[in-house]
Amino acid sequence: MKTVRHVWILLLAAHLAAVLVAVARGGWAGFCTMAVLHLAWVRITLWPGSTPFGKAVESFPLTTREVILTIDDGPCGDTGAVLDLLDRYQARAVFFLIGSRASARPGDVAGIIARGHQIQNHTLTHPSATFWAAGPARLRREIAGGSEILTKLTGQTPQWFRAPAGFRNPFTAPILRECGLRCMGWAARGFDTRRTDPAKVLLRMRPEFRPGVVLLVHQGHPQSLAVIEAVLVALKEDGFGTCLP
Repeated sequence: MKTVRHVWILLLAAHLAAVLVAVARGGWAGFCTMAVLHLAWVRITLWPGSTPFGKAVESFPLTTREVILTIDDGPCGDTGAVLDLLDRYQARAVFFLIGSRASARPGDVAGIIARGHQIQNHTLTHPSATFWAAGPARLRREIAGGSEILTKLTGQTPQWFRAPAGFRNPFTAPILRECGLRCMGWAARGFDTRRTDPAKVLLRMRPEFRPGVVLLVHQGHPQSLAVIEAVLVALKEDGFGTCLP
């Protein structure tokens, strides 16, 4: 809570600086100062790899030819089929689940755990359009609420969090620390929620295959199974396995 208050103080100080510039140099100078501050803030917020709001882990120090495969946005109607694919290729994955969806599909959650995969926190409701702009109270509900549901369903407290679309703001890191979570990003993604051709998704991801990197794919879309299988085939062809963090 103390760190969150410090963030508010920083934001207010930035606005006060713009007001002081406006008083000293005129309104346009103040406006331009405010615009620059806000544009910089938005740029940092909407870039998933940005570090000023806390580091998102994109790779792990592995010497073996293994990657961390992460699957977002479940559980969905295709969870059973995704698990069958992972079994077929002897792969393990980290499922970043949405709490409200997990609550509605406890059987899928149990299946993920039973087959040796890992479950982590992808917020309570996945408000992808507004999460980046949320204040502390709403962020806390989304982050803590997701962990609470997943802990009840699995008996295991999540250790990792992934923000919707990877977007974070100044309040995210302090609240993650309050909740005992670390943030996981990714080193490779193929924008598979928008691209329907697995070959095009793979074209973007495959050059990033190297030991310890975090790969991001999604479930719940018409192309999801084909994309996940394409990634698994490519990993096998390139001599990579998968492991859990």
